[in-house]
Amino acid sequence: MRTKLFFCALLLGVCTLSAQNITLSPEAGVSVVRRPPSGEDWRPAAKVGVAVDFNLTKHFGIESGLFYTFRHYKIDDGGIYSNDDATWVETVSRTRHFLQLPVLAKFNWQVNKDTKVFFGVGPYVGLCVKTKVDGNQRLIKGSFPSPTGQYYDGFVYGEDEAGNSNLFLYDKDRKFDWGVTANVGVEIRNWYTKLQYDLSLGKENKRDAIDANYHTLTLSVGYKFHL
Repeated sequence: MRTKLFFCALLLGVCTLSAQNITLSPEAGVSVVRRPPSGEDWRPAAKVGVAVDFNLTKHFGIESGLFYTFRHYKIDDGGIYSNDDATWVETVSRTRHFLQLPVLAKFNWQVNKDTKVFFGVGPYVGLCVKTKVDGNQRLIKGSFPSPTGQYYDGFVYGEDEAGNSNLFLYDKDRKFDWGVTANVGVEIRNWYTKLQYDLSLGKENKRDAIDANYHTLTLSVGYKFHL
C-alpha cells in the first residue's frame, strides 16, 4: 500500500510540470556493496536505469527515475550450530535483485557555458523482484541433524547430505526496501558522470532492525535527452 501511494504521488507531481522542464537520462554504472552485519568486504555490483529530472528553477529541481541493481553477499563459516546429535558450520551465498525509485532534491551550479556541477539528496524506495540463495553445511562432529533439529533455531540455512533443506526460510523475506541516497557529479553538455551513495535502512526479515543494513557506492555515466 505504501508503495502504491508513493507512485501515485509521484505521477501527480509529474503531471503538473511542463514537458520543456523535463529531461530523461539513460544511465549505467558500476557499484560496490557492503552488508555491515556480515562483516564482509565490499563486493561488486551494477546499476542501470533511466533518471528523470524535473527542473523547477535554474539551480533547483527534483530527480527521480527507475533503476535496477543487485546485492550479493557470502558468509563463510558464518556460525557454529549444534544440537544433541551434531555440531556443524554454515556457509551461505545470497543475491537479491531490486528495482529502485529515488526522489532527490537536486541543486545545480553553472561553471561555464558547457559545464555544470550538481548535488542531490533524498529518499528511495525499492522492490525485490528476485532472490537466489545457496547454502551448505560443513560437519564438525557427530551425524547430520534431523530435519527438525536442522531448523531448531530459525537461523540455520543450507542443505544436508540427505537433501533436507531449510532455504524456504528466505521465502518470507520482505520484498519492500527503503533508505536514503545522495549523489554528486559533473555535467558537460549533455553527458554527465556522478558518484552516488545509497544507504538501505529497510528490514530484510522480521528479525532485522531498521538500521544501516547495506552501503552502496556507484560510479555512473549518463546522457540527457531534453523533452
